Amino acid sequence: MYKPLPTLLRILFSLAALLCALTACGESPQSTAGDSNMRAADQGANPMEIAVEKIARDLVGRVVPITELAGDGTPTDWTFEAEEFKQVEIVDTQINGNTATIVIFMTTRNNAGPEDDAVQVSGKLQLRYEREGDRWNLKTIENLTFRYTVGLAA
Repeated sequence: MYKPLPTLLRILFSLAALLCALTACGESPQSTAGDSNMRAADQGANPMEIAVEKIARDLVGRVVPITELAGDGTPTDWTFEAEEFKQVEIVDTQINGNTATIVIFMTTRNNAGPEDDAVQVSGKLQLRYEREGDRWNLKTIENLTFRYTVGLAA
């Protein structure tokens, strides 16, 4: 009498066990953002590096004096808001022990309404970070060439 079912069941159970074993070796679904920093360090990324995304978040709520690109140079304050467009490019990074000096080129703009003037600000900023434990904290912002232009919003 031919019995293909038990052999087929053994193969299916073996495949299921193999699949379970491989799945158990995968990443935990409960991982957090903090865990991603550890994974990045494990994967060879530089744990001392300060990412563009962190810089953009760290600037929210900070104030920097700015002047108009083609104006008289009278400064006004720019406050970075969470909802505004931000494009950040790291130009230079110098890390010395627990301090980091980062020069970025940034473009941002306000969220102008239909009747408001649109303001765009771009240029270089120098950021100074200090490492406290395993965390980099933004301490100061220096305006190198960060200037604004004004136009009507569309």
